[in-house]
Amino acid sequence: MAQLTQLFLTSVLECPFYKGPKLFRQYQVKSFLTPCCSLETPVDFHLYKSVMIGLIDLLGARSYFASKVLTPYCYTIDVEIKLDEEGFVLPFTVDEDIHKRVALCIDGPKRFCSNSKHLLGREAIKQRHLRLLGYQVVQVPYHEIEVLKSRQELVEYLQSKLFPQNSTVHW
Repeated sequence: MAQLTQLFLTSVLECPFYKGPKLFRQYQVKSFLTPCCSLETPVDFHLYKSVMIGLIDLLGARSYFASKVLTPYCYTIDVEIKLDEEGFVLPFTVDEDIHKRVALCIDGPKRFCSNSKHLLGREAIKQRHLRLLGYQVVQVPYHEIEVLKSRQELVEYLQSKLFPQNSTVHW
């Protein structure tokens, strides 16, 4: 059912002109992250914990981002950050005046092909669908985090990934 749901979602997002039969609600899953045969790879706990510490240092508080957010389209986002129209970071509890949603994908080794820096197909599809849903997708791959030597380097890395110099973001 998860694969049928993803196929249906793909047709809705990538072929908006399609007017054929739709997948009935009773045959759709609510989440692609399931214990048995998941269409998403769970986040690597140690990498996730490291990135969380860096985000708290960068943004100033845990209240400025949400973890493991389930979208209405069945995908689970590792970290979501909300921005207003002026580029200010909003607390994750705010539901109005959101101009941009940032989906931070914390990609551990299990989300990549063996001995490669290429994402698994299901992870690439997830990121493509999140972009089509209006998210700004920011990928944080494990091989870029592993080379960082200090907490300060991690904060600087996250700032450069999330808020490039040419944007005006405040917190």
